[in-house]
This record gives sequence, C-alpha cells and structure tokens, in this order.
Amino acid sequence: MLHKRTLVALFVLLALLVGACGGSPSSEEGDVLRVAVIMPSTINDLAFSQSMYDALVKVQEDMGGAEKMELVYSENMFVVDDAAAAIRDYASQGYDLIIAHGSQYGSSLKEIAPDFPETAFAHGTTVDTFVDEGINNVYAYE
Repeated sequence: MLHKRTLVALFVLLALLVGACGGSPSSEEGDVLRVAVIMPSTINDLAFSQSMYDALVKVQEDMGGAEKMELVYSENMFVVDDAAAAIRDYASQGYDLIIAHGSQYGSSLKEIAPDFPETAFAHGTTVDTFVDEGINNVYAYE
C-alpha cells in the first residue's frame, strides 16, 4: 500500500522540479519527461524503495503513461560507487530528473551534478541541496 504522505511529497517534488527545469513536461508536442531512480533495495521490498517506485508509477499514469513520462530504475544499489556510476550514466543519457533515493548518495550527487547543469537531481531523505556550494540542480526531500 502506497503511503499517502509519500505520494503527496512526490507530486510536490515533481512539480517543483518540472518548474525548475523550465516548464511543464509537455511544453512541446512530443516531449517526454525522462525520470530515472536509483534505489538501495528492490522495487518490491514492501518499504523504502517500493514506496518510491509505486509513487513514480502513479505519477506516470496520472501524466498519461509512458508516452508522457519515461521511467527507468536501478535497484539493489547498496554499493555507493555502483550507484554513482548509474547516476552518471543516466545523466549522460539525458534524463531530465534523476532521483537518488537515499541520503547515502549525496556525496555522489555533489560530485556529479555540476557536470550536468541541465539535469535535475533529487535525493532523500535529507535536506542537503549543496546550493551553498554553488550547485543549483540538486533537490532534497524528507
């Protein structure tokens, strides 16, 4: 069962990120919001990762399906170096939003985000956005 707070927080986060990226995900005909999520456990863990995955699937459905929002994920990213490689790979592929679902990924985002200023990054559960260090494309959620 999806926690209502998780879903509401995700909708707010996506709205903020889409706004920060310069408009709505369908601002031009054929635009697709490309979202990648990196998770420390599996999409069926009945907890932390599954709640994020289920919320993103719900957002995708509400946006009109895969034609409007592409969703990919990397699960079982317990090793932070492996997660960092996945984050960099998704950014290199041009994903609009990369969610690193865990505060353990913060140092990786701090290193990677400046290399991809057109990509929005988010991580939780934390408040660290690194804006005081001149990084303006990292968002946080709790």
